[in-house]
Amino acid sequence: MQRTLWGLSSGWLLALVGAVGCGDNGGTVTASGGNTGSTTDSGTDGTASTAGVTTTVVPTTGPTTGMSGDETMTGATAVTTDGTATTTDGITSDSSSTTGGDDLCEGGTLCGEPATCCPAGNECLDDNCLPQCDSGVHCGPDLECCAIGNVCSGAECVMPGAPCQDSYDCQPGEYCEQTLGQCLPQPDPLTCEIVPEFDTLNAVPEWSWIEEEVFSSPAVADLDGDGVPEVVVNTTRYKDSDDYTVGVIIVLDGATGLEKFRIDHEPANNKFGSHGRTTVAVGDVSGDGLPDIVYTGRVSGGKSPIHAIDGMGNLLWTSHTANNVSATTRVDNGGITLANFDDDDQAEIVIGATLFDHDGLVVWNLNNNGGIVGSPASYAGGLSAVADLTGDGYPEIISGKQAWSVAWTPGDPPTVAVTELWNNTDGTDGWPAIADLDQNGTPEVILAATGNVRVLDGLTGKLWCGIDPTGVLCDGNDGMRTQPRAIPGGGLGGPPTVADFDGDGRPELAVAGASRYTVFDLNRDGEDIVKPNGDPNPAAGAIFRVWSATTQDQSSNATGSSVFDFQGDGAAEVTYNDECYARVYSGKDGTVLLQIENSSATIHEYPLVVDADADGNSELLMVATNVGGCNAPGYKQRKGVFLYGDAGDGWVPTRRVWTQHTYHVTGTTSAGNVPAKESDNWTTPGLNNYRQNVQGEGVFNAPDLTVQLSIGLGFCAEQLELIATVRNEGALGVPAGVIVDFYQGQDATGTLLQSTVTTTALLPGGSEKVKLLVQAPPGNMTADYFVEVDEPSKGNGAISECNEANNTDLTTAAACPSPG
Repeated sequence: MQRTLWGLSSGWLLALVGAVGCGDNGGTVTASGGNTGSTTDSGTDGTASTAGVTTTVVPTTGPTTGMSGDETMTGATAVTTDGTATTTDGITSDSSSTTGGDDLCEGGTLCGEPATCCPAGNECLDDNCLPQCDSGVHCGPDLECCAIGNVCSGAECVMPGAPCQDSYDCQPGEYCEQTLGQCLPQPDPLTCEIVPEFDTLNAVPEWSWIEEEVFSSPAVADLDGDGVPEVVVNTTRYKDSDDYTVGVIIVLDGATGLEKFRIDHEPANNKFGSHGRTTVAVGDVSGDGLPDIVYTGRVSGGKSPIHAIDGMGNLLWTSHTANNVSATTRVDNGGITLANFDDDDQAEIVIGATLFDHDGLVVWNLNNNGGIVGSPASYAGGLSAVADLTGDGYPEIISGKQAWSVAWTPGDPPTVAVTELWNNTDGTDGWPAIADLDQNGTPEVILAATGNVRVLDGLTGKLWCGIDPTGVLCDGNDGMRTQPRAIPGGGLGGPPTVADFDGDGRPELAVAGASRYTVFDLNRDGEDIVKPNGDPNPAAGAIFRVWSATTQDQSSNATGSSVFDFQGDGAAEVTYNDECYARVYSGKDGTVLLQIENSSATIHEYPLVVDADADGNSELLMVATNVGGCNAPGYKQRKGVFLYGDAGDGWVPTRRVWTQHTYHVTGTTSAGNVPAKESDNWTTPGLNNYRQNVQGEGVFNAPDLTVQLSIGLGFCAEQLELIATVRNEGALGVPAGVIVDFYQGQDATGTLLQSTVTTTALLPGGSEKVKLLVQAPPGNMTADYFVEVDEPSKGNGAISECNEANNTDLTTAAACPSPG
C-alpha cells in the first residue's frame, strides 16, 4: 500500500506509504548502529547522540521529485543535543526554529493515510497516532499497551513465567520462548506458525572432527554452563591401537566441533582412559548443578572401574567399595544409565545389574559382575532402563528380562536393598525400552532379545495382554498373551525404539536386525492393519510387521537406533546407521529420506537428533569408524564425529540434550541432569516414546517481522528523520541483529542510504525504532524513501517468518513543511 503527502496551504509537503504495526520494545537504534546512551557531536562523521538516541545523518541523493535528473543532494549534517545543527564545514545554524507552528507538526512525526500529525509524546502504530506506550509492547487487534515487563502472547499481554531452556521446563500449555529464555502461554489458536513440508531431508555438513575412531553414541549437554552444549565422545583404538577397548574421553564444542579437552590415560595424574566399546552418560553427580561425565574405564582382569569427571575434565571419583577398594564390573559393549533413587540432586549410576551411589560407592553388584546382566550371552553388555513400573513413586531397574526393586535409605553410607521384582522366562535376556503401548496409564517393557522382540507387562513381567488393556482376559490363560515376534533379517536385534511412527496417536516399536530394519505395530482394539503383502493377518493383540528396510549389519547385528519427527506432523522418522550408511527412514512406510556414507562398527551406536550448537535448529549427529565393513563400489570409509543440519533450517526444533543410550525426555532436565523425581515418560503429554527427542509446545511458533516508516520533523528544515519501526507481530522472538536497509527511491533498486541491524531482541509484540537523519530536499523539492527489514529484496531473508510479505514500507514525496 502506498500513501502520498502533498503540499498544503499550511506548508505540509509530505507523503507516507505502506506503514505497518509499530511499537517499541524498550530500544531505539540508529543507522549508525551504536553509541546509544551517550551524548556526542561528531560534526564530521555524520553521527550524533541526543537523549540516549544516536542518529546518523546522510546526504539525500538524486534524482528527487521536482529536481532535474542530474541533481543530487549532498552534505551530511549532525544534530547536537541543544537543537542546533552543525554542517560538515563547521557552520552552525539554529534548527529549533525551522518549523514554526502547531500546524507544521513541530517536533512530531507524520504518519498514516492521509498523513496526520503525531505530536511529540505519541507514536505511529499501524497507521494510527497513539500515545507513547511506556513498555513499548503492543498487543492484540486494538494495539493494547502492555505493562512494563509483559510480552504479547496469543493477543494478550502476559508476564513471562519460569526460566527455561526447552518447553519441558514449563507448565503444561506453555512453551519456552528461546529468545527470552522464559516460559510463555502457548497461543491458542496459533495464528503465526510455520509447518514444515518436505518429502526428503536436505542435510548439509555443519562440522566434523576426524582425529579418532568412535564406536559408541555420544552424549550432549552444556557441561560448563555457557549456554552452548558440548559433545562427549568415547574413542576407540586410540592412537591407532589395534585394541578396540583402548579409548579416551574427548569433549568437543557443540557449536564448532573443535576439541576442548581430552582425558589421556595418565593414572599418576588422576587421568584415566576409557573402555572404547562402551557408551558414556552425562549428568550431575557432584552437586554443583552442572552435568558431569560418567564413563567406563579401561579393562583390567576382564573388568573395568567406573570414572566420573566434571565438565572441565577434573577427576571426581573412581568406583569403590565402602572400605575404598576399587569396585569393578564387566561392561564390554554396555553403557551407563543415570537415574535418581534417593531424591537428591545427584544421579546414581546403573550398568546392567550394578548400582553405584553418586560418589562412586558400589551399593549393588549382582554376582560381583552385574554389568553384563541384560544382554545375550554372545554379546555382553547391559543397557538398563530405569522407570517406576509399580506406580508407587519409586523407580525400578529393568536390566532386561528382569526388573529390580530398590529400597534406598539415605546415610553415610546409604543402606540399599535391591530385590528381584520379576523375571520373565519366555525368552532370553536382552535390551529394554519402556512405554505404555495400550495407553492405559501403566507401562510395558519392550525387549529385544536374541532374534525376537517381546512385550512384557511392567508390573508383573508376564507377556503383555495385548487383547485387553485391563489384563482380565489373560488372567489364568497365558496362551492369550501377546507372543514374541521374530526380528526380520535375523541377528540378535538391537536396542528397541518406541514412537508414533504412523501418526495414529498410538506408539509403535522398531528394532534393527542383521539385514533388515523393521517397524512393528500391535493389533490393538481398533487398529488399522498395514502390513507387507504376503504377511499373515495378525491375531488380536499380536505384534505384526509394518515394513522392513534392507540394511547391512553382519557383525554385531545389535545396533541401536533413535527417532525424531523432522516435520512435526505426528509421524516420527527413524535414524539408523548400519555398516555402510546413516539413513533416515519414513516411519510410515520405510522410504529412505536421507542417506549418508558413514562407516560404522555397529556396536550399539546410533545417530541422534539434538540441537548441538544451541542455534534453535535441530541437527543430526553421528559417529564413524574405519572398520565399518562396507564394500560397496567407490565407498569411502571415514572416522570421527559429524554434525549435519538442514540446508534451510526447516527441521522442527528440538532439545539441546541427549544424555545416555537409554535417553527419554523425562529422564533428563534441559540442563542435562537427572531430575530429583522423574515424571513418567509414558503419561507426559506428547511423549510415551523411547530414544526419541522432541521439542514440546511451540514447535510451530514463528515470528512475523513488520516495518512502518514514518517521518520525524524535529530537525526540519535542514533534515528529515526517517523512523523505521520494526515490530514482531508473531508468536516467537527474534534475536538482535535483524538487518534494516534504508533506500532513497521507491524500492530496493534505489540508492542504499544506510544498512544497519537491530540491537535488541524482538519479543512477541515488541519493537525497535531505527532512525536515520537525511538532508531534507531544498525548496519545493521532495524525495521518496523506502525501508526493508531482513532483506526481502534478496529472498526470504535470514529469519523464517509466517508472513514474508510485510517487511517493507515506502514514503513518497517527502519534504520538510514550508511555512506560509
